[in-house]
Amino acid sequence: MKNNSREEMIKVTALLLQTKGYFGTGLNEIIAKSGAPRGSIYYHFPNGKEQLVIEAIEWTRENVTRFISEKLSLYNDPVEALQNYILDSADRFEQDKYFQGVPITAIVLETSDISDNLREACKKVFDSWHQVIADKLLNNGYEEKIAYDLAMALNAIIQGSLVICLTQKNADPLRKVSNFVPLLLKINNA
Repeated sequence: MKNNSREEMIKVTALLLQTKGYFGTGLNEIIAKSGAPRGSIYYHFPNGKEQLVIEAIEWTRENVTRFISEKLSLYNDPVEALQNYILDSADRFEQDKYFQGVPITAIVLETSDISDNLREACKKVFDSWHQVIADKLLNNGYEEKIAYDLAMALNAIIQGSLVICLTQKNADPLRKVSNFVPLLLKINNA
């Protein structure tokens, strides 16, 4: 068994979820693409597919939260930081480098009625992303409630625009959203 077979199964699961969704991703394909021995899936993930998907969601949460935090830390001004993060996301979308983890929005839409565990894992992801944005605003003098409300609104707008980007097969929605960041942050911090 490969020393990193557990991690490889998590990464392969995340990538398969991007293209095939929850119901289209099967354990046999995860085993085949990860190169892991057949018995290793239940050795590492005794609760099966749901546990493996939850760990892939957590892997995505950690990586994307770190990425957002790093992008936002490049600029002191929250408007500039958020606009550049969104524009960077647009560039990555156009270069087909954006989705490098579980598509959280798709998974929660696909599974929220069948699994509270998966729904809670997705909630934790969105909470982490909200927190990173809220922290940027809090560190720039925004009141706590306003910072958290804005963070949720901004993340919802970003996630929604990504869905529209996928339907249009271009990054224009993200670029347009970046134009509204100054207005949103100014109005709510007056």
